[in-house]
Amino acid sequence: QAHESTMGIVRARVKRHRWHRKILKSNDPIIISLGWRRFQTIPIYCMEDINERNRFIKYTPEHMHCICYFYGPLVPPNTPLLGYQYSTSKTANFRISMTGTVLESLASGSPNVVKKLKLIGYPMKIFKNT
Repeated sequence: QAHESTMGIVRARVKRHRWHRKILKSNDPIIISLGWRRFQTIPIYCMEDINERNRFIKYTPEHMHCICYFYGPLVPPNTPLLGYQYSTSKTANFRISMTGTVLESLASGSPNVVKKLKLIGYPMKIFKNT
């Protein structure tokens, strides 16, 4: 079927698995098992703030859910997903690194993820002593 092979941006709510030792970093490759598909992708993690903006975060929070955007096959909402970083037979550690569910699939367009703005330099003019 044509709709089963459609690729796009997937928005998911994920959490680092409690038995995984390290925290997950944005833009690190991860293998995701989504439904009956298994693929490697590069996720971007973000948090939704008060103004409903998606703030980019470099690492996943310790004991909280966060929003994850990645490129993959489009699936219906509430599809569970598993993520792991390595798939060798010699891995002795616990391999599952994140769990979550799909919130929505974006067939076209791109998500709006903003980074924190850091101002550098010197001010041109100071109007008052604060």
